Amino acid sequence: MFLRTWWQKISGSNPLESPSLQHFNTKLLNPKYRQDFTHRLKLAISDCFWEYTQTTKVSGMWLLRHDRTSGISRWIWSLVLTSLLLLGVYLSFQLWLKFYSYPILNTVSSDLAITDVAFPGITICSPKLVNRERVQRYINTLNIPLDIDPKDVAAGLEYINAFTDQNWKIPEEENFQYADKVLSINNISIYEAAKNVSGSCNDFVKRCYWGINEFPCRQQDEYLSFIATTSFLGPCCSFNYNPKNLSYVPFSANIFGIDGGLTIVGVEGSERNLSTGLIVLVHHPMDYVTDATSSVTITSNSESFVEISPTVQSSATEVLELPKNKRDCLISDDLELHNYRQAACSLACQTEAIMKTCQCVPYHIPNAKDDYRECKLKDSACYSIHYDEFKSVKCENCLPNCYDVTYSTLAYKTDLNLHNYSVSSHYQTDMNARDTFIVRAYLTKQTVPAIRKVVVMSWIGLLCMCAAKSL
Repeated sequence: MFLRTWWQKISGSNPLESPSLQHFNTKLLNPKYRQDFTHRLKLAISDCFWEYTQTTKVSGMWLLRHDRTSGISRWIWSLVLTSLLLLGVYLSFQLWLKFYSYPILNTVSSDLAITDVAFPGITICSPKLVNRERVQRYINTLNIPLDIDPKDVAAGLEYINAFTDQNWKIPEEENFQYADKVLSINNISIYEAAKNVSGSCNDFVKRCYWGINEFPCRQQDEYLSFIATTSFLGPCCSFNYNPKNLSYVPFSANIFGIDGGLTIVGVEGSERNLSTGLIVLVHHPMDYVTDATSSVTITSNSESFVEISPTVQSSATEVLELPKNKRDCLISDDLELHNYRQAACSLACQTEAIMKTCQCVPYHIPNAKDDYRECKLKDSACYSIHYDEFKSVKCENCLPNCYDVTYSTLAYKTDLNLHNYSVSSHYQTDMNARDTFIVRAYLTKQTVPAIRKVVVMSWIGLLCMCAAKSL
């Protein structure tokens, strides 16, 4: 009834008698009728406004009635109501901008069992890549032409350090050409040469335990085994990490505490008592080990305890329904990949930058493209000079994973020489070995904290909030 009356006011006719909307549009083409229609529309809006003030008490509109206020008091009250209305519109606009810019928030979710979270990858590396004693033994196995001095070849192999040592300085004599030539004659890659002149898994890892059960460290097992890998430190050996197997699925632990997890008994592998220590890196089992990975430095004649605390990040279904730039995370289906990892995306982005500048990929960085050549020793200077640029490359398309696990570590150690005692009796037979170390890496709790991304509010909640602010 109200709509019919309002229509009569602005059109001057009964809507039931009007033939059609097209007929009404035709009448609007007449200037005289259009002027009359505008006048009627203004009167209709005015009548509706005053009728609203007579029937409502919302927001003080009833004070604008003719019998309530007049003169300057009505103008003042009108100004107050108009200001409040504009303020409500402004607050609603700010709420919309906040929702539109970042419509999600992180909340603490229920803890997960450790069996639902992958055990981290454990990688052991030596900070000292090129060992001169090993270099001397290695060049004796190479076919070196008579016109090349083996000393020049040994000096040239020192250039391998340039790919992993940030403090490396370019020598005055360019011996890399001799080493490159000899490696080419022997059909040996830089990666193979780096493995031979540095420590390996056979040097570092001697005895391995999962829980209280010992297993062969280098056995042909998909999970309980150490394999040769690379990291930002060069050649390393890793547990629960197999980057060459694209279908590899990390395993989960069902035990926790100091008597659970992985225990390693080994020797540093240094020669002539040149102790440099080793670095244990704890990382996601699907990610290449970068310098951002949690690390623990261990020394010979010590027993180190590495407490590992995983944290799970997940996303609600409503978050995954948002556009990629709004939820600020990616899943494998977004890029039609088998397994999307932010670390792998960032590494590929850095690799492109290295390839663009030096036209090659260093031996220790995974090379996903067959047409990208491996860097030679002659390319070490280019990589070393632009190292900071490569590390600061911005990869805006590499958003975080919508589901991810991060690992933090807390480490402490005891001196075996000082106490001549280990927590477990299994290691007593190894205590007299030179440069012995023991590492125990384990999960600290039976449950894992979870952080969940959820939408700040639904569309209905947003509209209700905007309406409430406007009122």
